[in-house]
Amino acid sequence: MSTPDPPQDSRFADAARAAARVARVAANAVAEVDLTLAQYRVLVFVDGVDRPATEVARLLGVSPSTLTSVVDGLCGRDLVQRLSDPADGRRVVLSITDDGRARVARADAAVADRLSGLLARLGPERASAALDGLDLLNEAMDDYLREHFGGRR
Repeated sequence: MSTPDPPQDSRFADAARAAARVARVAANAVAEVDLTLAQYRVLVFVDGVDRPATEVARLLGVSPSTLTSVVDGLCGRDLVQRLSDPADGRRVVLSITDDGRARVARADAAVADRLSGLLARLGPERASAALDGLDLLNEAMDDYLREHFGGRR
C-alpha cells in the first residue's frame, strides 16, 4: 500500500489538526499532576536514559535557552538533576530523579485516562484501531528519531 500524496489528501491536514487537539488533551492531563506539556516532554526524553541537555533541546526542537528555563523548573522541584558529562565535563547531562520518574508515571496515567475517555466514544473496535494507528505512528517516530538523532527516543 502506498502512502497518499500529502498535498492531495486532506487526511494529512485532518491528522495534523487531530495531533494538535490531542496535544491539548495531553497538556490538560499533565496539568493535573502539576506539569506543563514542555516539562512532561523533557521528563519523557530523560526517563530511562541520561541525555546531554543539547541533545534534549534538539530532540524537542527548542533552543537551548528555552530548554534551560524548562529544566530550571524541573530541577527546582527535584524532578531532574543536572550532572557533568563524564566524557566531557563541559557538557551538562540531564538525569531524571526518583520523584521525576514517579511524576512521569502519574502524568502517563492522567494522559491515558483522558485518551481512554475519548476513545470510548468510538466503540471497542474503532478504539482499538485508533490505538493501533497511534502505535504505528509512535513506531515511525522512533525510527525517525533513531535515524536523525541515534539511540532511543
